[in-house]
Amino acid sequence: MKKKNMIIAIVCAVILWITVGVVDYSRVHSFERPMFCVCSEPMQDGGSGKYVGLGYSFDIKGNFMPEDEYPGVTKWTFYLFGVEIETQIRD
Repeated sequence: MKKKNMIIAIVCAVILWITVGVVDYSRVHSFERPMFCVCSEPMQDGGSGKYVGLGYSFDIKGNFMPEDEYPGVTKWTFYLFGVEIETQIRD
């Protein structure tokens, strides 16, 4: 019985981790800041920087100053376990 509960807990934790990662990825893919990551290396513009999650991270660059004409994320790079997976630039 203990083994079964342990397996259920591990499966639930993995499902939660995948869900959090997919939500963050979909937000960044839509050029929004991630919801569950922590900005570990913020820039002076109030939004750009390195956002770190559990096993994944994003490097985000954007226009976050009030005077910027096109506010929001303009470029992002996605890393999974330190390996670059994808980069996109908003046109």
